[in-house]
Amino acid sequence: MSTELCEMSLKQTQELLRLTDEILQDICCRRFTSESLYVEALRKVLGGEGRRGPVSIFLAFLDDIYQQYRGRVFHLKEELMEQSDEIIIEPLSSYAAQLARMDLVVSNWSDTCKAVEEYQGNFPPAVREFLAGPVKNFVCFRISGERPGFITAFNYPGEATDYDADVLRSLSVVIGSLMTLSNEVEQTEKAFIYTIEALARACEAAEEGTGQHILRVNKYAGTLAANMGLSPDLVETIAYSAQMHDVGKIRVQVGILLKPGPLDDEETGIMRMHPIYGLEILGDSPRLKVARDIAISHHENWDGSGYPYGLKGEGIPLAGRIVKLADVYDALRSKRSYKLPMTHEEALMILRNGDHRIDPALHFDPAVLATFLKIEHIFANIYTSLA
Repeated sequence: MSTELCEMSLKQTQELLRLTDEILQDICCRRFTSESLYVEALRKVLGGEGRRGPVSIFLAFLDDIYQQYRGRVFHLKEELMEQSDEIIIEPLSSYAAQLARMDLVVSNWSDTCKAVEEYQGNFPPAVREFLAGPVKNFVCFRISGERPGFITAFNYPGEATDYDADVLRSLSVVIGSLMTLSNEVEQTEKAFIYTIEALARACEAAEEGTGQHILRVNKYAGTLAANMGLSPDLVETIAYSAQMHDVGKIRVQVGILLKPGPLDDEETGIMRMHPIYGLEILGDSPRLKVARDIAISHHENWDGSGYPYGLKGEGIPLAGRIVKLADVYDALRSKRSYKLPMTHEEALMILRNGDHRIDPALHFDPAVLATFLKIEHIFANIYTSLA
């Protein structure tokens, strides 16, 4: 039995190592939360599919502000990780005091109690409430790192052993490391977004009012993406990448940008280069792929009559199709050196019926247009709030 347990322990530890390696390999372009990381790690050790593991795991971290342990009970059910409501362990409770003193505990009820019912008094009622049955054994290990905490695994088959403790120790190290990594990536992400915003604001120097235009297009695009049922990660990426749509105008002469009348053919040709300039400015970073898609394609038309490449239909990146409508709506609503602003109702009429420049049926992705027409009142509110 000991050899079999050792092999199971080794297999589970190897799974944790593979998980860490997978995360590190694509860390440059993966978006995640700290919870998504440790939930994935928990999947590797909970029982099921021939693995030896506990029935439930209580994972809690110390809240720096209130000095409380806050956590949840996790268990596997029909391949899905389920979790309890948030459980708070008060710092002055006997349970918290025990946690503060220990690094590792391996315990079976028969080691310390005459009856399994007596054993239940070692655990907070809030934790026991979410367990499938009475606690018969457990392993507990401290989590170190920027967010200290602890992990307690309940009800291994048979008895909890030192082999189980080895797996839990590995899990606690992985979770502590991934939580630290998540915090670092979060800070890097904030710096990345700030840099994107700074680049977008560089466009403001030439065209009056484009700063608010950029903010509104971000909001419009995110709203459209969310109402089209796209994944939360993609919605968020589109919502901050949309502001890059006109970054190529940095390389267009101010005289052309601010010309009060219609552009001549040469000037129009120069202006129509700004999507290509934007593509060049944004470079080849994987994190800016959606921003590049938007910059190069937000003037393409559904029927292929747009520029710079005459892309057609679904050959136009989805993010570009979304930002195109957002950009056109805001352009109609905005004052420019060559035009007066429209009301929401006037802009809506054009996006429904068209005018001498815009043919909605030919220029917009039908799905994007249909979504806009369902939520057009939200666009009106966004414009008002950021006018």
